[in-house]
Amino acid sequence: MNAQTRSQQPPRGVGWWLTPLRPLLLGMAALAVAAFVASKTLPEHTIVIWSAVGKRGLAASRSDFEIGILIIGLVVFAVWIVAGLFLTLMPTRHLLVPNAAYWKAPGRTAEMRRRYATYLSRAIGITYWFVAAEVVVAIVSQRNGLLEIPWFPVVVSLLFVVILLVFAVWVFADGFRLPQRQAAQRAAGSAGR
Repeated sequence: MNAQTRSQQPPRGVGWWLTPLRPLLLGMAALAVAAFVASKTLPEHTIVIWSAVGKRGLAASRSDFEIGILIIGLVVFAVWIVAGLFLTLMPTRHLLVPNAAYWKAPGRTAEMRRRYATYLSRAIGITYWFVAAEVVVAIVSQRNGLLEIPWFPVVVSLLFVVILLVFAVWVFADGFRLPQRQAAQRAAGSAGR
């Protein structure tokens, strides 16, 4: 990249560096709010899982529930750190990416890694939102007989898994698609054969 090309690119400010972190930070904020509300509203003995309507399956003290939330939040954060280090330190030739010839070309690897960082942050953000949703389910189910059904947390968990799977498919199907010009050149090249 020569000096003229560098001067034509917009400057990379704080917003550019924080863009991949936004989904992660929003998810962490959602979990923090849910944990704060739980610490103020949950009874001293909190029912975490119902075995049947009106029957406790698993109960814990409020402080144990709060510690559990904190530990889960830290584990999710550790997964993000390890995955981020893996994506940063892994040689480009070993990274799995659609349209590899385009994305692994010199000059495009930084954008590829940045996209991976953004998608990883979104996945971790979704995970924090899921944990926050489970905390809200626990808060509401203390006083609402409708949420005492034992399968409701399972449905929320399955929904989380489906959302993550759909997101992973989207990342590899559309998240690394070729820019319009390269896609048109590739189509023209394959039509000429």
